[in-house]
Amino acid sequence: MKHLFKTVFAALLLAGLPAPVRAGSGGGGVGINLASPVDWSTAQPFLDLMKTSRPWIGHGADEWEVMNWEEMAAQGVFDDHGWPKVIPPGVSSVGTLMLTDLPEDTAGVAGRYLLRWEGSGEVEVGLGAQNVDYGAHSARFDFAPGNGPVHVVIRTTDPEGTGDHVRNMTLVREDRVALHAEGAVFNPDWLALIDGFEVLRFMDWMETNDSTLAHWEDRPEPGDVSYRLNGVPVEIMVRLANELGAEPWFTMPHLADDDFVRRFAETVRDGLDPDLRAWVEFSNEVWNWIFDQAHWADAVAKRTWRRDPRWIQIYAGRASEVADIWAEVFGAGADARLMRVIATQTGWMGLEQEILNAGRWVSKGKGRSAPGLHFDAYAVTGYFGGHLAQGDRVGPLRVWIAESRAAAEAEADRQGLTGAARADYIEAHRFDAAVARAAAHLAGADGPAKGVHDLPHLVDTLFPYHANIAREWDLELVAYEGGSHVVGGGEARDDDALTEFLVHFNYSPEMAELYRQMFEGWKAAGGGVFAAYSDVARPGRYGSWGHLRHLGDSNPRWDALVAARDGRR
Repeated sequence: MKHLFKTVFAALLLAGLPAPVRAGSGGGGVGINLASPVDWSTAQPFLDLMKTSRPWIGHGADEWEVMNWEEMAAQGVFDDHGWPKVIPPGVSSVGTLMLTDLPEDTAGVAGRYLLRWEGSGEVEVGLGAQNVDYGAHSARFDFAPGNGPVHVVIRTTDPEGTGDHVRNMTLVREDRVALHAEGAVFNPDWLALIDGFEVLRFMDWMETNDSTLAHWEDRPEPGDVSYRLNGVPVEIMVRLANELGAEPWFTMPHLADDDFVRRFAETVRDGLDPDLRAWVEFSNEVWNWIFDQAHWADAVAKRTWRRDPRWIQIYAGRASEVADIWAEVFGAGADARLMRVIATQTGWMGLEQEILNAGRWVSKGKGRSAPGLHFDAYAVTGYFGGHLAQGDRVGPLRVWIAESRAAAEAEADRQGLTGAARADYIEAHRFDAAVARAAAHLAGADGPAKGVHDLPHLVDTLFPYHANIAREWDLELVAYEGGSHVVGGGEARDDDALTEFLVHFNYSPEMAELYRQMFEGWKAAGGGVFAAYSDVARPGRYGSWGHLRHLGDSNPRWDALVAARDGRR
């Protein structure tokens, strides 16, 4: 691919014409990672909410769960698409949840809903579902966020034993039923927000981390009851890319065999708009020991090389094989239609040498070559601020927050405010000084220090370092994830007051300014596509990863991302 682009570039220069700026060639395109489509998602990407429903739960007469999905699956309870064929012994009903525990301010979800199904059986709707009206194979109900999840329960199914079990259930907001009937798949409110991003990374949609998928016959399919278990089907991801004119970035499961990889690639080749490139990466962060894929690589390395096992070279070697399968499938069109990605841990400078060279792996197989020669792009992250609420930094941060509130109280007193006016002022300004202090720290005000992941470290050290590596290997520098990594760590996660501040800071104008500086640094390093993490998600103790908190959100951090996307840095 890079060779074709260089040829076109040279030809245009000779003709006196301007060369095109394409994603990943230093043009600085912006992509987005799509958040997991879970039952508590505030993104609501699908019109049919069954596609984000929780795996079936086996309820007892007086117990919420007497049998989980795995146990029921082992008993053969489900058909090929996940619909319960029977209610197993010891289980009184089988249920699932949707629209789970959404905050009251979650936009785009309130309304009247229509649940429909095929087959014989008794279905009930409860918990957050209000004003339920049952009809033939249907139920209508009202829902408003803040009232708990919607609970759909199958009490009986296929009572005559004819195979006509409850199945093909859909849950669609009533004002979207006609759109769904026309064949639409995606929520137009969500589509409008992600339209314009050059690349859509599907790591979370594919349930890549800890994936158990190995064989093509076990893949998720469009007709599955939910996409929660094994991820979103490739056909649906390709459809989204085509509808938006965005390039899809797939992350292949680490256990996937060659047949799975080949047939996945064939599906993409045949279904994706030929004007769009497919990005392919093997798994995700195989260096990261919190994920099963790292332990898989370690186990394979120990079986392969009992002495001096190099787990990261197993990653590099298998990634090369996967990239080669995709290139073989795409054939003569591979250079124009593929972007093959190899990734490293950004802060572990030097690890990339083992990944790109993988000398031990190369020497142990006939015809092997350095993995770096098999790819088009070299991927890093663009995260900053991960240290701010971790370890020894938590104490000083709490002091900043306390001092900030004291400053707001003092200013309220100086203004002569009392009663409700004083309380309102303090509530509105209690984080002001702490936000300014934290932003200054992340901008480098306290100077470099060990373990400090501020912006200067990212843009002045890490970006240039990896840009040089990319140039050495004739690869395009891209970011597979990036943005704010400001989140509490360890016991700090249990500090509600600290979490409240971190969430506030993540969506502040000061954070937006840090983003502007981050993108300027990325551009200066010659970076290509920067895939921010992620689109829409509810913030909380485990992070503020969504650049939007819900579909109706608007905040400075999102505005900064969109400005970079649209070339308005």
